Parts: sequence; C-alpha cells; structure tokens
Amino acid sequence: MAEEMKNEDVKEEVKEEETVEETVEQADKEETKEKKKTEKSEKAVKKKAKKDKKDEKIEELNDRLMRNLAEFENFRNRSEKEKSAMFEIGAKSVYEQFRKAKEGEVDVVIGPRSALFTPFPNLKLLVMDEEHDQAFKSDQAPRYHARDVAIKRAELEEASVILGSATPSIESYARAEAGQYRLWELKERPDGVQAQKIEVVDLREELRRGNRSIISRSLYEKIQERLERKEQMMLFINRRGFNSFVSCRACGEAIKCPRCDVALTYHQQTIQAQRQLVCHYCGYTTAMPKQCPSCKSNMIAGFGTGTEKVEEEIKKLFPAIKTLRMDRDTTMRKDAGARILKQFAEGKADMLIGTQMIVKGHDYSNVTLVGVILADLSLYANDYRAGERTFDLLTQAAGRAGRGEKEGAVVIQTYQPEHYAIAAAASQDYKAFYEMEMAYRRMLRYPPVYDMLQILLTGESKGKVESYAGILCRDLKEKTKTLQYTQTRIIGPGEAAIGKINDEYRYVIYIKAPGLGAITTLRDYIDTCGCEGVTISVDMNPMTVC
Repeated sequence: MAEEMKNEDVKEEVKEEETVEETVEQADKEETKEKKKTEKSEKAVKKKAKKDKKDEKIEELNDRLMRNLAEFENFRNRSEKEKSAMFEIGAKSVYEQFRKAKEGEVDVVIGPRSALFTPFPNLKLLVMDEEHDQAFKSDQAPRYHARDVAIKRAELEEASVILGSATPSIESYARAEAGQYRLWELKERPDGVQAQKIEVVDLREELRRGNRSIISRSLYEKIQERLERKEQMMLFINRRGFNSFVSCRACGEAIKCPRCDVALTYHQQTIQAQRQLVCHYCGYTTAMPKQCPSCKSNMIAGFGTGTEKVEEEIKKLFPAIKTLRMDRDTTMRKDAGARILKQFAEGKADMLIGTQMIVKGHDYSNVTLVGVILADLSLYANDYRAGERTFDLLTQAAGRAGRGEKEGAVVIQTYQPEHYAIAAAASQDYKAFYEMEMAYRRMLRYPPVYDMLQILLTGESKGKVESYAGILCRDLKEKTKTLQYTQTRIIGPGEAAIGKINDEYRYVIYIKAPGLGAITTLRDYIDTCGCEGVTISVDMNPMTVC
C-alpha cells in the first residue's frame, strides 16, 4: 500500500513537472511570438518612416524639377536670336563695355551698382539716382554699398559725386547736415505739374462704419470718377500673392514651409499650377490642402492680402475695369515687366496693381490716382529702418500721380494714421520725418549715430549654431572689456527674426560702437574664429537686419 502511494506521488510529481515544462514552453512560444510581432511592428514603423522620408525627398525633388522645367520652358520659347543674345548680354557684353570705356570709345556708362567699377582712365563724375534704394547694398559677399564705393573712388580719382533722391537716405542727409556733403534742394515743381491731393484713410474708422472691404469708400469713389473720365490709376500693396498665410480656424495652426521658419503664402496662380502655397524664401511649393495637416479639420482658410486678392476685389467691385498686375509672379518671364508697362503706357488698361516695382521712376501723364492699400505693412518689419522704408515707399508711390497737366490724387489707407512716417509722407514733409527718425536713432544708438556690425551664424545643426553663437558672444564681450571699449555694445546672441531658411538655422549678434575703430578691431578678431559646421558672415551697417 505504501509502495503504491509512493508510486502515485512520483507520478504526480512527474505530471506536475511536465505541466510546468509545458507552461514554460508555451510562455516561451508566446514570448517569441510577441517578440516577432514587436519586431515586425518596429520594422513596419521604420519602413513607414523611411517611406515618408523618401516621399518627402521625392516631393522636394519634384518641386525643384518643376521650377527647373519652368525656367527651361522660358528659355526654350525664346528665338535663336534671343538665345544667342543672352551670351552677349552676359560676361562678354560686360567685358566689351569695360574695354570700350578703358580705350576711350565711350564717354558715359549707365548701369546698376557694378557699373561703378568701369575702368574709365579719366573719370570725373559719378551720378547715383535714387540713392536711398536698398538695392545699392550688395546682399552677398563682398557686402559693399555702392554709395560708399562711389565716394571712395571719386576721392581717389579726384572726381565729383551726385547723389539724387526725393527721399534721401538718413545717412546721406545726416552727412549733408554735418557739412560732409553739399545739399541742393529742388523746392519748386516743373511747370505745369501740380501738387497731389493726399488723403489718409483710417481703416479702423472704416471697420466701425461696417466697411470690411480692402477698398475704402473714399478710394472706391475716386476709382469710379477716374473710370468715368477715362483716366488711369495705380494701386500699390507691398505684398504679392493672394493671402499672406493659410491657417486652421479650429486649432490655430498656420501652414509653414518645411525648410524655413515662415508661413507659406497662398497664390491663386503660379507658373507651375493653380492654388499653390509658396515659400518666398526658398521657393518651396505645395498644393493648397483641403484639410488642416495637424487636426484634419476642414476649417482651413487664407488670411491677409496680396496683389492677387486686390486684383480680384477690384474686378468684383468694377466688372468693366481693365487691370494689369505687376509683381514678381507676373514678371518672371523674359521682358514680361517691360511688356506690362508698355501696355499700360498705351492705355490698354485702366489700372496697374503692383508691389514696389510700380512706385519708382514711372512717368504716366494720364495717371491721376494712386491708392496705397495698406500702408502699415512695412512698419511691421523687424528692422530699425522700417519707418524710413515706409516713408520712402509712400512718398515715391504718391509721386506717380499727377505728373502731367491733370490734377493728381493719392489715397493712403492705414490702421496707424498717427505714425510719424505715414503722417510725414502724407504731408510730403521730409524734414519733419528726418527729425523724428534721427531722434529715434539717437535714443537707440542706430546708424548713422552709431556704426553697427551684424554677425550672422548659420548651420544645419541648431544646437551647434546656438552653442557657438554663445561662445563667440562671450569672447567678444571679454575682448571689449580687455581693450576698454567702454562705449561699445555687444547685443545677443539671439535667434534671427527668421530662425531657419532653407534648412539652415540662424543666430545673430550685433556690435554697436561710436565710430569704426572698435568695430574694425573686433571684425578682425572674428576673422580668426570658426567652428566646423557653422558659417559666420558679417555685414557693416546692414540695410536689413536678420
């Protein structure tokens, strides 16, 4: 009996061991199965991520291809004569003009800022028209200002320099006041040319009265009058496209460029396609989405105003009106800008709508009305020259009206009619603007009161750029203390106003000093600095800040 019980116990133990082994084996199988499942899932995620990255790269390449195809199509459509002329207009043409000047075959050369380097053997006069224009400053190395080059060359060759402008740059006028330049003022208009009647419209008041259109009631009435009298008009807004940005009203997310830290601009029509979102910095394009990429809401819409939207609104209000639009989008093809201006000069359109392209140098006797849609746009720029740029644009725009015997009118629409730049432009009072602007520059130690050096650091790694910007800034501050530059100010480092452009992160440092001595020394020190993966570029008294 005892033996039987013992055998039973042994059998039970064996059975329990077998059950345990089976359980362990089953658990191992399940663990292996789960592991394989997890590995499979991870592989799927990696594969998807790889695919998404691949798709993103394909989309980027397609975008680049479309732009290249558009450029190629422009070239292909040209005649053989035009194609051959392109070479002539290029390096060969420049060389030929320089040769003629050097050998005395020509007496006068007219051209952009590069014309300053024409090798005249006996140069006696340099003339810079519209000397305030920021295009005279090179935005690529070497970052020179044509005005400074002209003055230095004139000094070396004992020549004279004439700087002409209706809105002189603050730097030039300050030098004239200090006696460095001789100031000549034209205080009377040419015979037969009357002063424009300038009206400032407060858009806040328009809203209070129920007008939500981008065209004020006063501007509407004046447009109607010109159409009846068969006179021409210009409408200016310093922003191209249809909407400034596209945003979701459900989550508030704006659609940004994947390569730049900026919102994409909506365009009804581009060279490649219709209804496109475009980055105005790197050229990235994508189709207008039907849903918000973040929350999948259908409540996605464009906000803000550009030249395209102004043109659409004008055609809704005045169905019979004939318009032309002049901005970067309509002038990309060869001679497109010249053709638009020719059509307008021939009276084939009642109205020319455009960006700053239309406000400088154009003279049409039949243009009796200029409308500035939103004068505030340039005031919002992250730039100490914002007030100066606004005054220049408004004054230049107003000058397009009434250039013949017919009386001209100007309507400036703004949300800030009390701002000194807008008020001075409306009264055509440069001196009043200059005094207010100089008071602002003195208080904050901006050029021409102080000289300023802008140091821009860029790179593909945000952490590396940020870190090195901090190191360089500390070194510059220590250098300033050591050299006892008590009036020199080191500002920064900080992320640039646009923190990323074309997949490169941007940080900035500023140096302000009364005179060039300290800045030159610190500039030479910067030339000895460097960090792998970080590019350093400097700009003296920049026309636009980063």
